[in-house]
Amino acid sequence: MARTTDSTRRALFPRRTFFLLLGLALFMPPFVLLIQVSTGDDSFCGSWCPRMFFLWREGTTLSAFLFGWLRSWAGVLLVFSIIGVTFFFGRLWCSHLCPIGGSLELGSRIFPRRLSIPYASIPAVPIRYGYFAVYLIAPAIGLGSLACNYCNFAAVPRVVAAGFGSPADIAYFLRTAGIINLALILLLGIFARGGRAYCNFLCPVGAIDGLVNRASARFGKRVRIDQHACNDCGNCTTVCPTSSISENQEGHRIDQLSCLPCGKCQEVCDDQAISYRKLVCPTQ
Repeated sequence: MARTTDSTRRALFPRRTFFLLLGLALFMPPFVLLIQVSTGDDSFCGSWCPRMFFLWREGTTLSAFLFGWLRSWAGVLLVFSIIGVTFFFGRLWCSHLCPIGGSLELGSRIFPRRLSIPYASIPAVPIRYGYFAVYLIAPAIGLGSLACNYCNFAAVPRVVAAGFGSPADIAYFLRTAGIINLALILLLGIFARGGRAYCNFLCPVGAIDGLVNRASARFGKRVRIDQHACNDCGNCTTVCPTSSISENQEGHRIDQLSCLPCGKCQEVCDDQAISYRKLVCPTQ
């Protein structure tokens, strides 16, 4: 069987880096090219909000709820576009274009790996969907909302804008919510091994995306392991940024609730047991 060459590994990694940088240019300050061109906004707040429109708040009428969808029409289109792409091709938005996850991952590459925090031993799925349940239920029963004060689509761009000297964004990180958000970004992003712990634990859009990824895994392309070719070396589990690869009695398996098709596991698999493809055998 052909082995993955060093040149192939180098080719895989820079290509995704290009898309991560493209996502920053399209959605992050100071450029926010797509957002500015389409709506004239300068952030994910307002028309581009991808997190608030699907929340039902206590006392909200149906007309007010539907108006929220119209107010955030660009965010609605973005989320449903993400769902559509994920259904057929896997979580390409999260792995290649999301400016929030992309900026945290790129930042984590600068931070020394030997000093980074490993989160692989923490069960991500229960935490992610426990948080997601609170995110949905709390505003519906009048306990407040996590949508704005602790929004990753607002907090991460604020960090970038503050770096460019924006007084309003600097002031935000001097408030309680800003301090908490900054700590989460650092601990679960920049200082995290792989840079994707925030995405894996606390992103509501990522939680929805993961459910679609699992539900449609039989219909579209996903990262899959050929158990017959796998030699159980475990290299893939070490590099997976979302800790979605585990080992059981049947061999290594990929949890499609967490997997991003980032290709890092493919890069370290010398036996080419991991590939991005449609389902062929029901046991894969």
